[in-house]
Amino acid sequence: MFEPENEIERMLMRAAQEPSERSAFAEALIDAEIIVALVPEGGRIAPGPDGKTTVPEGTRLSLPSVMRGEQRLLPFFTAPSRARAWFKGDHVATPDRTRDLFGRYPEAFFVLNPGSDYGKEFTPAEVKRLLAGHFEEGAETITLPVGEELLLGHPSDVPDELIAALSREFSAEKSIRGAWLMLAARAGHPDQTWMLGVDHAGSWSNVLAAINRAVAGNVLKGRPLDAVPLESSSLASTLRTGIPIPAVKRGFFQKLFS
Repeated sequence: MFEPENEIERMLMRAAQEPSERSAFAEALIDAEIIVALVPEGGRIAPGPDGKTTVPEGTRLSLPSVMRGEQRLLPFFTAPSRARAWFKGDHVATPDRTRDLFGRYPEAFFVLNPGSDYGKEFTPAEVKRLLAGHFEEGAETITLPVGEELLLGHPSDVPDELIAALSREFSAEKSIRGAWLMLAARAGHPDQTWMLGVDHAGSWSNVLAAINRAVAGNVLKGRPLDAVPLESSSLASTLRTGIPIPAVKRGFFQKLFS
């Protein structure tokens, strides 16, 4: 049973249970003190007479990794006890800050509290988004500066969960007449985003609310989503060739926090 030991763990539990709490958790986590487990390379470490861990001179400590399939993730923890529960071998539980840890490995995948009842994985796109101060999981309305180059394309892997979630919410919003999804890449930006074009006949704020309800879980998988109203948009003709978001009469989607 997971009993929270500090405020960041209490926020983690609330975020797992209430999607509306996730942006507050992300904002608190980025500057929170967390724990990393450092393990010795080719040596041993042991408690001294005073109970404190003694690292022999010349011992090199390194950050271990977690394998999920073929994907390597770097673990970090919300408390020393979470590190001890996961790593049974010799290790040093060292305080760090999430921002500093993410900053040292911006291209890495991370996992918070592996093996625990409450944790979260972070993709490189999520890491960069949090480091940039973007804590909301919802959509952003995009306005392209004049002359900015934007490349649109079709994804090789169709995001079925995202499409199902958007379809469910859009079907309940009568002002939405159609929507299409593509991948977007901006000049000078290495990471791709989702680009959603929406044909609507009402308030744009209602459209954004529907999108934010759809992406309240982890369907974005760390990849940001930009939304654009198709009326008078220079992207309209291209976006209408994207993946259509089908209308459904009813549906169910279970929100996960992972």
